This record gives sequence, structure tokens and C-alpha cells, in this order.
Amino acid sequence: MDETRDRIVAHVDHGPDGEARVRRAIEVRKALGIFGRGGQDERGFWRFAPVHAQAMFEYCYGIVWGQPLLGLKQRVVVALSALAALQLDDEVEWHVRAALNLGWTREEIVEMLTQLSPYIGIPRANLAFKAALRAFEKAGCAFAKAPENPADAEAEEAGDRLLSQVDLRPDVGERLRKAFEVRRRIGIYGAGGQADDGLYRISPAHNQAILESCFGLAWNTPLLDMKTRELIVIAASTANQCENELEWHVRSALNAGLTRGEVVEAIAQCSPCIGLSKTNQGIRAAKRAFEALDRQKT
Repeated sequence: MDETRDRIVAHVDHGPDGEARVRRAIEVRKALGIFGRGGQDERGFWRFAPVHAQAMFEYCYGIVWGQPLLGLKQRVVVALSALAALQLDDEVEWHVRAALNLGWTREEIVEMLTQLSPYIGIPRANLAFKAALRAFEKAGCAFAKAPENPADAEAEEAGDRLLSQVDLRPDVGERLRKAFEVRRRIGIYGAGGQADDGLYRISPAHNQAILESCFGLAWNTPLLDMKTRELIVIAASTANQCENELEWHVRSALNAGLTRGEVVEAIAQCSPCIGLSKTNQGIRAAKRAFEALDRQKT
């Protein structure tokens, strides 16, 4: 290796407009709407670490949030998903409020966290839901308290409150039909696809859980489109360094209509939340996916 050369040098802006970057950061933070009086950053909070404050302001909001292809509504989905994947509950709460400010509804945000659940695990998803409920209450859009019904009393008597919230006679056949349909639309599970290594031969119970819980339920809520769902999975897979999963969902994101540039921006959007090293690995996974697709064309 020639240590006198740094390969990144040719791929960076050597004359950046610092003032324009600062203006972008100010615009982004204003749109998010969580940094003023009573907001996330207490007055004077960053005075003890001015270098970190400057880096956060320019790098996070001026550069990463200021990329040209994805809109702010899409970017907050990516950030919220990455933060939930890492169990950063305070940040999740504030980014739920930012999502509301950017035009996402309470119900859409609930679907985002539902979509995340199979990819980050139930305990982390539960914590994200609790953070979202706090955010909804502080934003003045809390769910109304449901009236008491006989099912609640029966659940209390049985010692399991969840019993009053679930369908005790699910149509599993219909759920499987929906799962197969959404997997067909995702388009990465056939011959030569993600499960071509024989993973599915090991655990029938896991296969059933994947099909029913992930694809039959989480992927089949009514409000979010496929592009948004793929952004959520890309963010969670990048944050958790699930590179095989990410590589395949880069492909399915393209199938859903996202461009290569938008996919790369989504991975880069994770960077302030998860750090540079994990983001590097995510971009490498995307590069492998792009190269594999290019080889198929030749």
C-alpha cells in the first residue's frame, strides 16, 4: 500500500461553501422543529464541547441531511429507524416529534415501528413504541383511552393484558397468502436469491415465524408504501450491521422504485446516528449489490 496516497482525496469537495452548509443546517433544523425553546437541546448544553457542536451542526444537518435526492420526510424515517435499532429511546422520542412536524401521521409512525419490529427484535420495538407514546402525548396527539370492555376484564383475570388486544381466531391461511404476495413483490427470494444458501432447511419454526409475523403481518399494514418500508429495513440493517440482509434489501429497494443514489443516501443518512464505521460497511454492502446486478446484465 502506498501510504503517501489517500484514495478519498479525489472524491471530496476541496472548496466547500461553509456558509451555504450552515444555511442548509439551519433550514433542516427549523423544519424538524425540535431544537427551540423546550426542545431537545437545553440552553447552553453544548457550550462545554464546541467542537462536537460544530461538527454535529455541519456534518449531521448541513451535509448528511442536506443531500439532494431524498426528502426530509424520507430522511426522518431513516433516522428514526436507525435510532430505534440502537435502542436510543430519548432520540427516538424526539425524532417521532420531528416526524410529526414533517407531516407523518401518528398512525403512519406506528406502522413504521411495526415494520421495524422483525428487524430489530420485539424488546427494542417495544421500547420504541413507548418512546413514541411519550412523544404523541407531549405533541398533543395522544391516543384516546379506550373504554373498558369485557375482554379487558377477562384478560386481567387470565393474568395477561395482551389477550384483550389480539385476534384469538386469526385467519392464518389469509395471512400466508398475503406473505407470499408481498415476498413476490419484494423480488429477492427466488432461485439465486437471499435464501439460496439453504437457510430455510434448518428451522421450520423460524420459517413459519418469518412468513407470518414479518411478511404476513408487519409488511401488510395499510398505510406505508413499499419504498418507505424498504428505507426502514435498509436503516435497521445498516444500524445493526446485518450486511447480508442489507445487500439483498438494496436489491429489493431498487425493485420498489428507489434509485441507486437514493439507496446510498439512505445509508449515509444513518451515519450521524450509528457512526462512520458501520456506515462504511453499509455502503460496501450496497456496492456489492450494485456490482452483482451489473454482472447479471453482462
